Amino acid sequence: MRHTTLAFTLLATLPLIAQPQLDNPGFEAWQNVGSGTEEPTEWSSVKTSDGGTLINNLAPQMVWRSSDAHSGSYSVNIRTVSSFLGPATGLLTNGRVHAELQVENSYVFTDTLNADWSTPCASRPDSLIGWYKYTPQPGDQAVIGVLMHVDDARLPAFGTELNWVGGADWTSASATVGAWTRFATPFVYTDNREPEHLLMIMTSGDSTSSQVGTEVWFDDLALIYNLAAVPDAAVATVTAQDGFDLNVAYSTGGVPTSTVDFTAELSDANGDFSAPVSIGTLNSDQPTGVIACTIPAGTVPGTGYRIRVTTPSPYYAPVDSGIVVEVSTGLADVGTKDGLRAWCDADGVWLDLRASVLQGVRYEVLDARGSLLAEGRPVPASLTHIALDTRAGMVLVRVIHADGVAVMRSVRP
Repeated sequence: MRHTTLAFTLLATLPLIAQPQLDNPGFEAWQNVGSGTEEPTEWSSVKTSDGGTLINNLAPQMVWRSSDAHSGSYSVNIRTVSSFLGPATGLLTNGRVHAELQVENSYVFTDTLNADWSTPCASRPDSLIGWYKYTPQPGDQAVIGVLMHVDDARLPAFGTELNWVGGADWTSASATVGAWTRFATPFVYTDNREPEHLLMIMTSGDSTSSQVGTEVWFDDLALIYNLAAVPDAAVATVTAQDGFDLNVAYSTGGVPTSTVDFTAELSDANGDFSAPVSIGTLNSDQPTGVIACTIPAGTVPGTGYRIRVTTPSPYYAPVDSGIVVEVSTGLADVGTKDGLRAWCDADGVWLDLRASVLQGVRYEVLDARGSLLAEGRPVPASLTHIALDTRAGMVLVRVIHADGVAVMRSVRP
């Protein structure tokens, strides 16, 4: 049932949530515990359906509070039980159950006119995660269905398909799961509309063939939102004294519920974020924005760097982008860049300057830290081979005009 608002708890956890989530996703708050109508706050089952007193009194209890929890004190236990109509598949929904004596006419639905039976959500989550345990009878499989929709919606659809924006489905294996196990399932969207509500149903087994005795436990449900980062430069040039300024645009399907710090981070040269470097932060309540960033002076050159955007919330999943960091020559970069081709093979470095507009040039080959490995003048009108041991990784090739201007490439074997 959905008649208690945990305002204090929600306000206390808001900075960590930062984007829309299910209400009472850890099943810590309950109503009518110890009675046949015990249900998690913000959730409901057949005992509180819209079928009226007769059907609700006849309907069996399907949902129990369990002290066997993945975290916190409680989880929800859903069971397939006996009823006057035969086996009744246990179910729990964040909407409401429409129940009739003819079971085939029953469904769960969002009551958009009643906050007790609806979950507003104008975001587009990437996936649903959670934890479960399962003790099925042979052939049974637990099922979760989530629907993002506008206006009214039902599961099964019963003619509301045009209101569906997207959804997620998860089905367990038909096997006992005795330890708390994480599950995840992606959302798939059918169009670009902004959803208005989220409708979810969890069942202990298949609605038409579940067997009495099947039980499932769920805990710690969460909506995960992708957080994409797009830098406005593909190559960053730094020196020992000067960093490189750039803008990193971010976007996410999860509209923040309050202001949150969006922080752009730079990986190491191998793309590892074990010890990321913060390069810029924006405090915002918008799902898209631009973060002013600076790649620090002295950053070691490399082609494997990644940039991501993070927040304090564990429910944002960073999607990173690549960037190349190069060491500046300290000279103007002029001429036709495509006029210089450089590459490595097992025998060393090759230069092709046949299409270059630069004349009277000399070359330098440096390691990733800027130390000189080789220098000389290219072979006129031909390929130039520089014998080097390139197994150590990336090298920098700098070609310098007689007047001092230069172009540079980073190459990797």
